[in-house]
Amino acid sequence: MFHYKADEEFKSNAMVAVKKICDYRDDQIHNHDFVEIVYVIEGTCKHSISGEEFTVKAGDLLFINYGCTHAFYENKMVAYNLMVRVEYFTKNMIKNDNLFYMLALTSFEKIQHELNDKSPLVSFDYSERDDMLRLFKNIEEEQSKNELAKSLILDSYINIILCKVFRKIFVKDNNKDLLIPQDILDYINEHFNEKISLSDLSQRCFYNPTYFSRLFKKAFNMSFTDYIMEVRLKRCSELLKNSDYTIDKIIEKCGFSDRNTFYERFKNKYGCTPSEYRNN
Repeated sequence: MFHYKADEEFKSNAMVAVKKICDYRDDQIHNHDFVEIVYVIEGTCKHSISGEEFTVKAGDLLFINYGCTHAFYENKMVAYNLMVRVEYFTKNMIKNDNLFYMLALTSFEKIQHELNDKSPLVSFDYSERDDMLRLFKNIEEEQSKNELAKSLILDSYINIILCKVFRKIFVKDNNKDLLIPQDILDYINEHFNEKISLSDLSQRCFYNPTYFSRLFKKAFNMSFTDYIMEVRLKRCSELLKNSDYTIDKIIEKCGFSDRNTFYERFKNKYGCTPSEYRNN
């Protein structure tokens, strides 16, 4: 089994390192003396950690503790890999004047115990993924610089990520029955350009359509129809910036059947026409 050492993986005395994984290679079984935080941007893979297997997909984040034996295989994912020295946690997290005050009276071993009792995987829904991706990109960009207050800025980004992770792990949700199942959201995000009915989706999670509609509105503060519209508009905005498709082709690919409705909704959301948005 291969063992990775922080002193060999990190530049000089750096406390963190980040890299993008996009080569689709499978790992050999290994462990390391640093914490690894893997955020999946797209695709899927299998992950074996301490003898347990997990399926990993876009929006998932894995907190892999130091000393854990693990490997990725059947790897078809693109991900960010954030590596953090164990000392980082004791120097930066355990302070009673920051968002980790709830952990101030404990130790990293306590965190490790909590994590080992649970899945090392947390999932971020579609509405959260842009924020997570932006944080990892910011770390990657800042890591490449050599500018004033670099470490302070990196600390800020990493603390935000860790706050979001620990919220998912430790904060007790007293309204779990109000949450929309993740596989339903994944289905919407994969089939947003098709005709999706509230009735069909509610059957997938064994809800009455009226009840499902209320749950959706409570979970996202918008109706099911508006949520679908938001997903479609977001995809349109991405294609406008990152493709050479004509606007009519984008409208078609994103599932809009009414061109006028698309233009009206797009302008309401982004404050400009699709052409103006593309050229800005």
